[in-house]
Amino acid sequence: MISHADLVVAAAAFFGAFVSGLTGFAFGLVVLGAWLHVIPPSVAGPMVVICGIFAQSVSFASVRRHVDGRRLWPFLAGGLVGIPIGVWLLGHVDAALFKRGVGVFLVLTAGYQLFGRAAVIGVGGRPADGAVGFVGGIMSGMAGLSGAVPTLWAMMRGWPKDQARAVYQPFNMVILAVTLLGLWAAGALNGEHLHYVWIVAAPVAVGAMLGLVAYRWIDAELFRRIVLFLLLASGAALVL
Repeated sequence: MISHADLVVAAAAFFGAFVSGLTGFAFGLVVLGAWLHVIPPSVAGPMVVICGIFAQSVSFASVRRHVDGRRLWPFLAGGLVGIPIGVWLLGHVDAALFKRGVGVFLVLTAGYQLFGRAAVIGVGGRPADGAVGFVGGIMSGMAGLSGAVPTLWAMMRGWPKDQARAVYQPFNMVILAVTLLGLWAAGALNGEHLHYVWIVAAPVAVGAMLGLVAYRWIDAELFRRIVLFLLLASGAALVL
């Protein structure tokens, strides 16, 4: 019999997958507020990783042909180096203070991009891209926040929406996959996670496909504003 918690988890997963299909990120931002009312963090955290990979895999077809390995590899290289450093920093840095600092950065930067004059950064090249990926890896290791800074950076690079998404979405997919392997190796996955995987599989698939349809219909400027608004909301949530 489906419980109240199952219904809440499934409904939130559908909306999270829709936003993920539309933007290429933000599944956790959408679902955690609801999920943490009905399931414990030890279940919710890994489920965000599992569903995030699934939702982004469904919508990846929309940007696959735009993926440029030469543009993507510095982000991935930096991110993979940053993950273990972020995990190590967990025992040496106040994670709550770190997340609030990141939140302030996102609020100020995304807010300026959204409501002020949009800045386009054309300098730094691949070393700067690798540094951004490195920060994303550290943030993933510390707090599971791999996508925020690379997504914002892709917006500030001024890349067209397909090209920007073809950087941060596969970056998030790889970083999340590495995170999932780490959770499995640490024994953090159990039968309760398997139960919720069955509950959310269909809602995530349908939501991601509908989000992908919406993505194909919106123009570049609306896409940019939606992404920046979600980054702004993510930063505000971390601060508050």
